Amino acid sequence: MPVFREHQPLTGLDEAEYADLMDQQDKYRPVLTLRNGQLRTGSYVGVIETRRGTVLEILPKVDLIDGDDERTREVFLKMLRTYRGLRDAQFNETSISTLRDFNMLDVFVRLFLTNLVLLTQRGLARHYNSVEDNLPRLRGRIRFREHIRRNAANRARFYVAFDEFTADRPVNRLIHSAIHKLRPITHPGNQQLLHQLRICFSEVPRSERPEVDWKRHRIDRSMRHYDAVMAWVGLFLFNHGLATFSGKHVNHALLFPMEEVFEDYVADGFRRHQRDYRVITQGPQKPFARIGKADAFHMKPDIALVRAGEVRFVLDAKWKKINGDGKDPKHGISQDDIYQLYSYGRKFGCAKVALIYPKTPEFDSPLRYEFNDKVAGQGLTLLCIPFDVLDSEDNVGEIMRILDG
Repeated sequence: MPVFREHQPLTGLDEAEYADLMDQQDKYRPVLTLRNGQLRTGSYVGVIETRRGTVLEILPKVDLIDGDDERTREVFLKMLRTYRGLRDAQFNETSISTLRDFNMLDVFVRLFLTNLVLLTQRGLARHYNSVEDNLPRLRGRIRFREHIRRNAANRARFYVAFDEFTADRPVNRLIHSAIHKLRPITHPGNQQLLHQLRICFSEVPRSERPEVDWKRHRIDRSMRHYDAVMAWVGLFLFNHGLATFSGKHVNHALLFPMEEVFEDYVADGFRRHQRDYRVITQGPQKPFARIGKADAFHMKPDIALVRAGEVRFVLDAKWKKINGDGKDPKHGISQDDIYQLYSYGRKFGCAKVALIYPKTPEFDSPLRYEFNDKVAGQGLTLLCIPFDVLDSEDNVGEIMRILDG
């Protein structure tokens, strides 16, 4: 199976496969991009399966584990446990660790099936459904007008109405449809489990109109064991929470924007591993300007650390590779990112703001910049801090010591 990194040229593919993907790239930027006449992966990580059956796996561009694809895949999947598009989907860390021989698509299928097994053990949700039928036995209430019309010459049947306690409801039809969709595309190691689950749902028909059933399905308090499963169903049937990538040459795709995955992982680390500050993501919003009486150009920090109702620190997580050892004083940091953090810091009255980048061998120590101005006698410090995705607990503790120091 071809394995690539973000922004890497697509090499080693069959000519027909390459031509198919080339045909798709204009429509599906930034999943695939064309640079200098060469097709490359974009800024999304995950899997693409073509109509010809080739599975392309795209891993993060930053080496999380010294270039080891298997361990990088494992760490990336653990990062996905905090991704905003999959928050209700339960990732079993033990299952992830035991599926190293699977590509990401098959890992996702196994995680879905594992959650589904737990659901069936608790029982399928049922409800009473009003049914009318012409039966050979009396059941429920006779509908006399229809009974006489249909059975005047046949006393062996009864046209009746009754309430049936059934699992045939939108939520279960959607699950059965997801099981059916996954059968032809997943690893043989998942097929036995899929077969067992098909038997469990044999009394439930597949959804004839999935979009309608998705709008109609409801999960009440007695069905909380459905939450995790339906997050996966939304992913497999409708690409919920993912980059949409489909077309005449693409069969299936599960693709995740790494910038958002990293941002959510960093924010989750601060929520879990420190208690001195409240963590707000994508806020609090403040207008940067006004036009007449209307606010305009709202500022929305990635991560804000708040105490006593005041924003003390603004953090911006960037999935970029920078060089902390180079002689260039910019170290590969985008000047636009600096402008943005400066604006946040001044608007919220912070003493420090921080850019958070993934830790790499080239960037393993913080960088400290002092802005060349003071407002009301207060300086503003910009910190560029490496974040170790392998050890977020110790990393958050160290970052808080730097911010509070």
